Amino acid sequence: MEIATRLFLICHAPLASSFHGVACHAFGQRLNDAVAIDVLSHHSREQVAELIEEAWVAAGSPTQVLLLTDVLGATPCNGAGLWMGRSKANLQIAGIAGMSLPLLLKALTYKQLVPSELAEHLLRSQADCGCRLEALSTRVPPQHQQ
Repeated sequence: MEIATRLFLICHAPLASSFHGVACHAFGQRLNDAVAIDVLSHHSREQVAELIEEAWVAAGSPTQVLLLTDVLGATPCNGAGLWMGRSKANLQIAGIAGMSLPLLLKALTYKQLVPSELAEHLLRSQADCGCRLEALSTRVPPQHQQ
C-alpha cells in the first residue's frame, strides 16, 4: 500500500468543513486523506493544538502530514505551529498558511509527495496563495503567562 500525505485543514469555522466539502464534490467522492478541523472563536492556540492531536490520533496517527491553515498569525495557524513544535517519532510534517481552494485541490492531486516536497511544490506553483508555516515553541512567552 502506497503511503500518501494526509492533509489537515485547520481553519476558522466553518471554512475547514466547507473546503473539505467542496473538495469532495470536485473529486466526486468522500476524501479520507483530508481531515477538517473547524476552529471556533473561543479556542486558544493550545486548544487548537489539542484538536489537531485528537484528529491525528483518530486518523490513525499518519506518518506524513501537511497542515493547511487559513490565515497566517491567526489562532488556527498558531495552534498548528504549536502542534508542529511537539516532537513525534517518525512523523514527516509540513505546513502552509493561506489556504485557498486551488491550493487544496492541488495538494490533493499531489498527495503522494512527502509533506516537505508537497509544501514546496504548492508554494512554487501557487506562490501568491500561501506561505510556509513554521513550528512554534511550546514555551509560553512571559507576557502570556498567568
